[in-house]
Amino acid sequence: MLLNNKELRILKEFAGDYSFKNYGRKLASKLNMNQKTVSNILNTLEKENILKFTQEGKNKYYYLNRLNPYIKDIIKFLEINKKIDFLEKHKKINTLFLEIEKRSKGIIGVFGSYASFSETKTSDIDLFVIGDIQEVKDLERMYNIKLNIVKLDKNKFKSKDNFINEIIQNHIIIKGIEEYIELIW
Repeated sequence: MLLNNKELRILKEFAGDYSFKNYGRKLASKLNMNQKTVSNILNTLEKENILKFTQEGKNKYYYLNRLNPYIKDIIKFLEINKKIDFLEKHKKINTLFLEIEKRSKGIIGVFGSYASFSETKTSDIDLFVIGDIQEVKDLERMYNIKLNIVKLDKNKFKSKDNFINEIIQNHIIIKGIEEYIELIW
């Protein structure tokens, strides 16, 4: 299975909440892609056993095939790709994220405006930490950016309150991708 760019763009839409369901027309609109192209790709991904679907009225709602023995590896690939895209877009602060990785143990993720690529010059970087992180005030001064760090307990992810759902739907995992996948699986 080698994914082309369009297949990858579509699959990334399923790399938030791994039980997410979506249909072709909505994906085509969100990704600004031709509806027929999206439909063909969804059908291909279904034939490759990556996606499954349920029929609701006229719509086919696609979702990740959790029975595929390689689905966690595919999700890991998607999460890594999201991280690469994120770091490519934010090249000026790549070293900030490398330093945060060094100063932390556990899972580190970005959420909020930076994760949705809608940040402004005055946006702070929202990070969630499941584990430990050392002090980062010096990094805030060095990069002239506010870091809003939210420490979470693994058990909180089981509750899936609105805040946790926001993180699950829209995140970039900086460190601990495999642990994160297992956590929300």
